[in-house]
Amino acid sequence: MKYYTKMKKISFFLFVFAISLTVFSKPLFSLASVHDTIPTATARPLVFENAFLNDPNFEEPTLYARFYTIELGKLKVESGRLIACDASDMHHIFPFTETFPKGEFPVQLSIVKGEPGEYEYVAYTRVLFSNKPVKRWAYALKPGDYFREPSDSISRIRCVFMGDMGMQSTVIVDSVANKDFIKKSHLEWGEVFVNKFQKKTNKAFIHSFDKHNLAAVSTFFNPCYATYIGYDENGKPCRLLLDPGNFQIMRSLF
Repeated sequence: MKYYTKMKKISFFLFVFAISLTVFSKPLFSLASVHDTIPTATARPLVFENAFLNDPNFEEPTLYARFYTIELGKLKVESGRLIACDASDMHHIFPFTETFPKGEFPVQLSIVKGEPGEYEYVAYTRVLFSNKPVKRWAYALKPGDYFREPSDSISRIRCVFMGDMGMQSTVIVDSVANKDFIKKSHLEWGEVFVNKFQKKTNKAFIHSFDKHNLAAVSTFFNPCYATYIGYDENGKPCRLLLDPGNFQIMRSLF
């Protein structure tokens, strides 16, 4: 009797073991069959790409904010030497040392999504040179600047340029176009950077003149701007991103 009972137990365990082999030998449920809403950005900080996903249901996990994207238009890059500055500094600013691709490229705004009735401001502005993934971010340097890591976010170091309370407009422009625009009268400057904002939008626009254009973005009275270049796996610029400092990004996120 004891022998019979022992054999039944052994037979039961063998049966369970056989079933287990059958079940677990099959491939596990594949996550690839599910719509993947997790961002594929890998270059830190992730928010520089996550903010442009344009997914109303996605909350950026590092800043706990939701964003949506506005396509502003295409910026003409004639020489590959770009300038980003406050409008009041266009007369004496130098272009970045990096040479960017020539052509016409989309300018995009990442807008912080607010509650109904709240003002929705510009979180980031970028020029999209290609859709290739960003492998690393670096500060956009001007002549005389010294190299430093993006994680070095001390305010006096990260300020690529200072905002001005008068113009209230950040400009992205090719150096060739800039040389022509700064020759224009103060009346035209006021028409572009004051009246046009009041007439067209409170956020940004592309202004065309002669055979050139420029992007103008509302500064929201921020005193300090950082500008970054996103490089692809081949070391080529694929993004130029302006960070007006509306979010304090912890160093640990870089």
